[in-house]
Amino acid sequence: MTARPQLTALVITAFRGSTGTLRIDFDKKKKLALIYGENGTGKTTICDAFEFLARGEIGSLKDRGIGSGLAKYWPSAGRSPGDVSVTLTTEAGACAGTIAASKVVVAPIKDRPRVEILRRGMLLKLIEATPGGRYEEIKRFIDISAYEQSEDALKSQLLALRREKDALAAEETQYLVQLNDFYEHDGKQAGVNAVTWAEGRLAEATTDATADIKAVEQLRLAYLTLTSFPDLFATAGTADDRAEKAVANAESAEQALAGAGSGPELVALLQAGQQLLADHAIVAECPLCESRERIAGLRDAIERRLARLETMRQASDDRRRAQTAVQGTRARLADLRAAYASAVATFNERLAGREWPVEVVRPGEPAPTDISRLQNWLATADVASQSWSSAETTWRNRANSRIMLRKAFDRYTAAAEKREEWAALEPRLDAASKILVAERQMFVDGIITDIAKTVGDLYERIHPGEGLNKIAMPLDPKQRASLLLRAEFAGQDAPPAAYFSQSHLDTLGLCVFLALALRERADDTILILDDVLGSIDEPHVDRVVEMIYAVSQRFRHAIVTTHYRPWREKYRWGFVKPGQECQFVELTGWAIKDGMRLSSTRPETERLKDLLTHSPVDTQAVCGKAGVILEAALDHLTLKYGCAVPRKIGEAYTVSDLLPNINGKLRKALRAEICEDGVVVASTELGPILDELTRIAQARNVFGAHFKEITFELMDADAIGFAQQVVALADALVCPTYGWPGSNKSGSYWRNSGDTRRLHPLQKPS
Repeated sequence: MTARPQLTALVITAFRGSTGTLRIDFDKKKKLALIYGENGTGKTTICDAFEFLARGEIGSLKDRGIGSGLAKYWPSAGRSPGDVSVTLTTEAGACAGTIAASKVVVAPIKDRPRVEILRRGMLLKLIEATPGGRYEEIKRFIDISAYEQSEDALKSQLLALRREKDALAAEETQYLVQLNDFYEHDGKQAGVNAVTWAEGRLAEATTDATADIKAVEQLRLAYLTLTSFPDLFATAGTADDRAEKAVANAESAEQALAGAGSGPELVALLQAGQQLLADHAIVAECPLCESRERIAGLRDAIERRLARLETMRQASDDRRRAQTAVQGTRARLADLRAAYASAVATFNERLAGREWPVEVVRPGEPAPTDISRLQNWLATADVASQSWSSAETTWRNRANSRIMLRKAFDRYTAAAEKREEWAALEPRLDAASKILVAERQMFVDGIITDIAKTVGDLYERIHPGEGLNKIAMPLDPKQRASLLLRAEFAGQDAPPAAYFSQSHLDTLGLCVFLALALRERADDTILILDDVLGSIDEPHVDRVVEMIYAVSQRFRHAIVTTHYRPWREKYRWGFVKPGQECQFVELTGWAIKDGMRLSSTRPETERLKDLLTHSPVDTQAVCGKAGVILEAALDHLTLKYGCAVPRKIGEAYTVSDLLPNINGKLRKALRAEICEDGVVVASTELGPILDELTRIAQARNVFGAHFKEITFELMDADAIGFAQQVVALADALVCPTYGWPGSNKSGSYWRNSGDTRRLHPLQKPS
């Protein structure tokens, strides 16, 4: 995998505590950057800037009771969102973040950094979380989507199978009840259950009654047709009689009105006269005979003649209609006789056309062709016709019963077989589901066990020999997504929060966070620890620092902010352990006008050299600084070689305690080498330097003085000489980049992490 480009600088403008513009240049050769500052100097702002770029949010503002809409607090006080700019530069280019419409805009987005950040308030989040909440915190490190999909699919299949099995059991019971009903209706047989009885009954050979049912149904229909003829003939005869009477009456009426002329010419003449009289109100004489004598009643006479003629016409029409009606009734009677003859023939053919089962009773004789005998024949055939309906009902019930029995038996058998098949499959599916759950838990447990082991290893670095490294993070076997946290305390398995001190819980929280952060693309991640050392007690801080340094080398870069002064002092004096290459950045006092400011972090030896270049030399300052460095150097040498020094309680060792006890063979053998690329370029005997420092101290009788008192006892020349000897000693022993020689892995000398300083001998001469 291609190494990610190293960080080169972070520039923050108008963002949170950076009211102006702050630029931090990173040392590309050192993966760990320690940012030191007292409270209120802006350490958290630097962490916020990384989170702003990486996640588009600022976690330090959350849960502070300031409500929602936190984006309005991103700009520095008095600055607008448009002023905000956060730029992270790397060897490959720059990635800048700005604010637009309360959203973070990062460009180019492909260079957006990946960040894992732990703040002081988050240390106990995972420790004190509920099991479910704890699992939520780590599940992003555990990809079990394939397991979960398979597990869900199998559980759904199992649930569906159980529902289907229950439905089949209900269906089986339903049809068993029907079989029992058939069984009881047929009369129970001893030693045979309903299912066995039904199977035997259905296996019996049966005669297909379909043809008999159809034949008897047709016979019944033919018989019913015959039963309708008496009423039909009676009705038709009555209609014919009435029609004949109507003809006779119409003829009589017509004959009674006959005699007077009634031709159409007469009617036309009378109608013309009626019209003439209607058109002329006064007529003096008859228009035909010119008679004046009969003109008075002529109008009424014409109307009477016309009325009589109309009556005659109507009587003639009635006669003709009556005659037509008689013709219709005679035709209907003829049709009825033909229909009867056909119905008789059909019935007799159907009755005689097959060999009827015994259930069918035959009439004493065929249906008569003479309609006058039909009524008596129907009376004698009625009993026989009732047997036909009964036989049809019996045959149909028998056929339907067998069909229903077959349906009930087949469905009962199918449901029982399928239920048994499902019942056999269910335990296998259940076992498969349990296997899959166990596999998932084993897979997750493997990851979590690995995480827990890492936590335990990290924790043991901080608390060696305390017996508290047996950390376990088992899944709750009763819950799917629930993670417990256990530790062994005095041989007892218990949650850490029950017995661990606050300091132990804080370091455990730090170890858990680091173990999780190491799980996912650590080499592509910027690790940020924001002031997490605050509650850790003094004996453990050095080991926490060592552990953080070791872990930081596995990340792309690590930023640690702290106000822990001893760490600052270790850097200033070059006392960081071999291999702990760390960039030190110090923040100084914050002001609203200037915002965040960087302070010089030059080692003390460099500060001493700078003091010696001043004119005039401030001997008090020079002596004070030289005394501090000398005591640090002597302390280092006496510790490495196990020199005997007076025991003291609560007081720092002085020059008089340390310098005289680097003596004899050891002082003569001490030699420091300066190396470049493994080649010695300079060698310094330390004995003469220590001798000269002893001489100055003896001449001015300052052996019993602490470095703060030396400055008042030495003359200016001796003070400057004293400081120069200290510089020579420090230059020989301490590398500005890689610090003091503290590793004995060479087997023949002490060396620093960069092999730029070597100290001989490896052991104190005997």
